[in-house]
Amino acid sequence: MLEGSLQVFTHIALMLVAFAIGERFELRELRSSAQTLIRVSAGEGLFTLVLVAVGVGVTAYLMGVGGEGTGMVQAVAIGLICASIAVATAPAATLIVMRELGARGALSRLVLSDVVVNNVLSISLFGIMVTAAQVLLGTGGQIGFAQVLAPVTETVLSLSLGIVVGLACDYIVHRLTRRDNVLIVSLAAILFVGGFAGTMGLSSLLAGVAAGFAIVNRDRRDVRAFRALNDFEPPIYGIFFALAGVQLHLQGLLAAGMLGAVFVITRAVGKYFGAWLGGHIAGIKPRQASSLGLALLPQAGLAIGLAYLVREDPTLAPIQTVVINLVTVSIVINELIGPSLVRLAVLRAGEVTAPERPAAASLPRPEPETAEAGVEKEVEVAPWSQRKLQPPERTNACVLIALAQPASVRALTRLGTLLGHYYGASPIAVRVVRPEEQQDYWNEVGEQETIQMFRIAVHEADTLGYKLHTELETHEEIAEGILRTARDHNAQAIVLGYPHSPRSHRFAEIADGVVRGADCLVVAVKFAGPLAGGRLLIPVTQVQDMDVVRPVLRALGAVAEHTITLLRLMPPECGTDELRQAEEEVQSWCISRPMAGELSIQAVAAESRVHRILEAADDHHVLIMATHPEGGLRQAFFGSLAREVAQQINRTTLLVHRGQAMCTSNGSERQPQPADRPN
Repeated sequence: MLEGSLQVFTHIALMLVAFAIGERFELRELRSSAQTLIRVSAGEGLFTLVLVAVGVGVTAYLMGVGGEGTGMVQAVAIGLICASIAVATAPAATLIVMRELGARGALSRLVLSDVVVNNVLSISLFGIMVTAAQVLLGTGGQIGFAQVLAPVTETVLSLSLGIVVGLACDYIVHRLTRRDNVLIVSLAAILFVGGFAGTMGLSSLLAGVAAGFAIVNRDRRDVRAFRALNDFEPPIYGIFFALAGVQLHLQGLLAAGMLGAVFVITRAVGKYFGAWLGGHIAGIKPRQASSLGLALLPQAGLAIGLAYLVREDPTLAPIQTVVINLVTVSIVINELIGPSLVRLAVLRAGEVTAPERPAAASLPRPEPETAEAGVEKEVEVAPWSQRKLQPPERTNACVLIALAQPASVRALTRLGTLLGHYYGASPIAVRVVRPEEQQDYWNEVGEQETIQMFRIAVHEADTLGYKLHTELETHEEIAEGILRTARDHNAQAIVLGYPHSPRSHRFAEIADGVVRGADCLVVAVKFAGPLAGGRLLIPVTQVQDMDVVRPVLRALGAVAEHTITLLRLMPPECGTDELRQAEEEVQSWCISRPMAGELSIQAVAAESRVHRILEAADDHHVLIMATHPEGGLRQAFFGSLAREVAQQINRTTLLVHRGQAMCTSNGSERQPQPADRPN
């Protein structure tokens, strides 16, 4: 009954583990440690592969495992297949121990990331070694090019399947609010990807890792799917380890004898010293480098699966019994001592934290206010009550204000003029029309609307002390018309306004076109209520985002002090020390680049970045976010956190883009310089 009826729980447990491991493979977090991960993975993977292949192969030959005449060939085949299986590390045991300890830190992230990498390597190497063993044993028939590439093809297709399912899961989960619904969708996704991968002959483990990877690397980083599954996992893991015990037979352990001991010892030596050498080359502290290998010894799920494939492959019949016995010995020993060594490694690294506190319930968000159909309500702008600004005597630069609808002219002009004052540039208002529209453009309605918009803009700039220039541009593409005007006048920034009516898709195309071609800052503004600037919320996912939004903050702060909240969004597994370190990092940035206003810095561990920002925005008037120029497949995969927030929030929102053309051919960035003069 255990080996038959309940076997499905093994697959479910492996998919839960794979999905959870994918969460740990966040590119943004790993980018700074990518070289370290590559060196550690290469070191322990290569050492383990070579030591096990040589040790097991030589011992098998000396013991005469293959019998007379064919002993050498069979010994080499045994060594190659066992070596590929030895590279794998049990993700379940490693992950569960770290969760129980609340392990958070550089070593914990590196170990879990390395587990992902060496399991991918193990699966790929296993396919290659099976092909080599079939050639050596003469049981594989004709070996063609397609058969040699089969492991690579399987890996690519498995990862692709997982990414597609992960993106679909993220799309649905992000629109759910109840935790039980999140659990149902998440569980359905991983069961589907595992079952479909198995049906297609792909690696369900790699597909599950890729699904988790796709979700956690979305820019909005909604990880509630992982948190919902956490409560579902314990009984499944209990059944999984019970079923793993069913596969361990005493007769097989005794039969492995000396060869099994060699397999276990060479694997342990390869993992420990390979990880130590890779960590040493990567510059890891000696104490942490010596702990890496200890955390990589557990072996269970994947090794059991690969041994099962050996048992089911008739072409490997001459060596099946030996390989299965060796893997069984390794699993028994490493599952008995491995989790304790993982615990020891985490304790030595000092990365044990207190148990997580339950996350606070999400606050209800106000529904967006909608104007009456067909009516665009003008954005309210408080009268200018301060003294007029002093324009520069002479300037060859401008801040371009792109006008499209009368409702937002005053608000856009004020923002554009303040930015112009910050840069020491002249504000210019432009309206772009297409050639086919211009043919009958100067009819009574079109002419009066344009004149009225320019009149409002000129008056608003005049109240601030600036003379506004206006232009009407004709171009087939609105974005290109804006860019041409910007280039002609040496624009330091371009200000765009989201439409009030439901034309955001068209506006997004225009905004994307401007960002792709701009060599200056691009500020896209979504107005929701009056333009009030008392409390500003600045959410950032990395400190570099502050450099993007700083010109806007300085421009607003040049005329009035604001209360500014810098919200540093961190992964949900971050502990108190990491949150404090993140706050100190932001604080250091603020000290080196002062801003006018009362600053409040908060680092928060967020399960869903979008929901956390929406909660914080309830106490603020204006939201300012940095976004980065990404398009095509990259944006389709990673998405845009800033745009997600802008679509859902009921607050005036400024999305600050750093134009793609700001980067020169040598990789440096063109940075517009503010005017060096008193306000």
